[in-house]
Amino acid sequence: MCQLLPLTILGGFNVSFWLAVFPTAMNFTKHNSNLVYIPAIWSLGSGLGEVLMGILISALSKRIKGFGLKPTMTIGAISVLVYCGLVHVSTPFEAPLRPTSEEPLLIYHSYPLIFVIAFAAGVSDCCINGVRAVICALVLPERRVQSYSVARMYHAGACTVCFFFSPVTPLYVYTIGLSVLSVIATIVFYRVADSTKSMERKLTQISMEKKKIAEMQVC
Repeated sequence: MCQLLPLTILGGFNVSFWLAVFPTAMNFTKHNSNLVYIPAIWSLGSGLGEVLMGILISALSKRIKGFGLKPTMTIGAISVLVYCGLVHVSTPFEAPLRPTSEEPLLIYHSYPLIFVIAFAAGVSDCCINGVRAVICALVLPERRVQSYSVARMYHAGACTVCFFFSPVTPLYVYTIGLSVLSVIATIVFYRVADSTKSMERKLTQISMEKKKIAEMQVC
């Protein structure tokens, strides 16, 4: 379970950022004072990202073996990198802390941009939560409920830490930190997924050998 810490912490930090910190930053940006439909666009984009990605994972998991592991984690990590990059270049660094008229690095917020960021955030959240549930069941198949509960505990702890330090944390700490953490979590997840596959193969071989022995004894 310790190897899954980067993944669970990523899930907690990620959901805290896109659900609360970044919407606050958009509201604190004075240039967005004329964008009165930010909550609606943000909710629509993130909701669509969650739902459509869930449908995609469900459909492709039936056709592609193991799609719920490495491919889904890769999509989630890429989504984090994409939306963090867009947030980084379009949002003033002081925006999460206080109302600001500071200029962004490259572009200003707009409804299409907000929708794209929200959609990518929803996709990332769906992927991260999905792979966490799957890998917990594979790592400890006999204690699935306990492993998932422990993962949720770390997830909640990461959310708490993120919210606690949000009044003093500038934007670039979130965007760079989440990007780096997503890469680390993906690398560690790949290793855990490979180890679980090898363990499954050994268990399958053992069960087949037991069946053969039982059949021979019956004969």
